Amino acid sequence: MSERREIEIGASERAALGLAASERLAAREVTRGMVLLERIDCETKTVDAGIPALRFDIAVLPLASVLNAMHDARKSGLLRYSWREHEKAVYLHRGEVVFASSNQRVDRLGECLLRAGVISLDQLREAERCFSPSERFGKVLVERGFLTPRELWNGVKYQVEEIVRSLFAMPGGTVCFWEGDVQPDNVVRLSLETSRLVSEGIQRSEELRKFLAVLEDGRVRLATVYGFHDTLAGSERAIADAVGAERSFGEVCAALDVDRESAARSIQLLRLVGAVKLMRLPEPAGVLDESDLSHADDEELRRRVGAMVKLVAEMRGQVAAADGGREDADQPAEVNERLSRVLDDATGRFPALLTGISLSPSGSLDPDILVDRALKLPGDREEQLIGSLGELIAYLEFEIKNHPAIDDPDRILAGLDSLRREAGGY
Repeated sequence: MSERREIEIGASERAALGLAASERLAAREVTRGMVLLERIDCETKTVDAGIPALRFDIAVLPLASVLNAMHDARKSGLLRYSWREHEKAVYLHRGEVVFASSNQRVDRLGECLLRAGVISLDQLREAERCFSPSERFGKVLVERGFLTPRELWNGVKYQVEEIVRSLFAMPGGTVCFWEGDVQPDNVVRLSLETSRLVSEGIQRSEELRKFLAVLEDGRVRLATVYGFHDTLAGSERAIADAVGAERSFGEVCAALDVDRESAARSIQLLRLVGAVKLMRLPEPAGVLDESDLSHADDEELRRRVGAMVKLVAEMRGQVAAADGGREDADQPAEVNERLSRVLDDATGRFPALLTGISLSPSGSLDPDILVDRALKLPGDREEQLIGSLGELIAYLEFEIKNHPAIDDPDRILAGLDSLRREAGGY
């Protein structure tokens, strides 16, 4: 972060910014492509020190934990995210999100409304042709009759929510937070529930991860659809050009030097408008439709159940060995009784998944029954799976870390790292 430098501006600019006679502006470069302007009152000498109250890498400190803590503490301020070419900002007032902005085309108002099905691709392109940088894009949409003022209001709220949710899908990046009342540079000041956006952001991240798994399948190729090229612009057009007649997802990312997450979000949009399709090899190639993506989701769920059941068995075995004593079909290990009580508690919260499920004498769970039930769960199946079996895993980790007969619990847990990642990061 550079030193603060006071800047001189004319009377008309001072009036437009609402500066009092005693106030001055100071410019401070914060990240590439963004300058933070600070208001200094020369009479009272009040000024923001410009140093962020918090700075962290989201690969080390989860963004969800930070935002939830800010919500609970009713913090106000500016949260700025930066990674490669990505710059995003979230404005908080007393813990709630009031605005968000992004420099990514896929996060623009028009693209967000298109994804939400509020406007068509033809309407978006016509509005872009009529738009000039001195205007607000939403105003053009209303003037063209594509939206009512009320629909625009809802659209702006949806755009802000989409920007916040998109942060949870990013693989890395730095976040800075400046505390204090910060007014966003717009006429809109929303009040959106931060905890809800965090929950939705985590779910959206999981959905993108699953879509990425499909895109990165060695048998899947991307192909453009004839007739859509002239309707595209910006990053979507660049991706369509890179796809050409047929290309793999990895080849497209390499050709454009773009991160996987951003490319996947753009491809989701291109599939939505019908400009790009997913093909499966070998020949005869078939177009992947929503049923294929659902099948991939089911396969991922099966793998997750298998890994979690295996992890429970491995961790339970470590505790049983530390307990000592005999272990056979007639006399199961003592840890079975303790783990069964945890399972009973989890069954009360997740009856559709766990009712009638019990530990075998060897301490294992039946993965086939769990898979069958998990596939039939309504709503977020993965969240329910993580909430139920994850409780058993968390309990066993607690036993391993606190067992008096286990001298080096970190070594044991490190030995389970690959299986823990398969099970979802436990």
